[in-house]
Amino acid sequence: MAYQTSAPLVLLQTDLQGKVALITGASRGIGRAIAIKFASLGAKIAVNYVTDKTAATQVVEEVTRLGSEAIAVQGNVALETDATRIVATTIDHFGRIDVLVNNAAAGNYDPLVETTTETFRTVMGVSVDGTFFVTRAAVPHIQENGTIINLSSNVTKTPYSGFSVYTMAKAAVEGFTRALAVELGSRKIRVNTITPGMTATDMSRGLGEAALAAGAENSLFKRLGTPEDIAETAAFLAVPRSGAWVTGANILSNGGLGGFSI
Repeated sequence: MAYQTSAPLVLLQTDLQGKVALITGASRGIGRAIAIKFASLGAKIAVNYVTDKTAATQVVEEVTRLGSEAIAVQGNVALETDATRIVATTIDHFGRIDVLVNNAAAGNYDPLVETTTETFRTVMGVSVDGTFFVTRAAVPHIQENGTIINLSSNVTKTPYSGFSVYTMAKAAVEGFTRALAVELGSRKIRVNTITPGMTATDMSRGLGEAALAAGAENSLFKRLGTPEDIAETAAFLAVPRSGAWVTGANILSNGGLGGFSI
């Protein structure tokens, strides 16, 4: 039997020089850390934000100090017209997309019966609709050996009371990842999920000190994750050589939170 082989790994890049990354929700937290990490590897960055232009501009300035190029692109990914414009602006400026990171998210921690329809629509709109709208617009432009990275949450592995809607949204993202990996495999585009554990971000700090302490205690390393921890995982997946044989996967970048549940 004859087997088809791919180009040797040695021919694939070990950095992101010449690549363009579009990162949603990149003005702060995990998205910001991913933008800066990718820029340190040579990528040009499209920094998506919704309202905090000052924070997005600061990310652009940080990328510039690293010797790369970046633009800030305003838009709410939950709106189809905005999502399409975010991608179009990236293409107009850089001419290509190699890495798409769907990081934008909205949280809700209310019990189900206290969750309003408006809140439900917001959470699902950003995490699910936004991931779909941006990805659909970006896929025609993503280059061979490119990658899509979707951000999930450890709540899909270790559920918490009050997180039912957020868990639903992130579970949908994980299913979308697996299916899209199959669809885009023939184009040599890799699609993966990163599942962070309790990470020191503005969103998690909103849960209160007791929740943060519990998150640190339940990690095998007895600490919270940092946005930079997640950015390192994203870099592994984004770099063509290191991520070459990984697609359809869910990488648990969670410090062993909740033990070894799958």
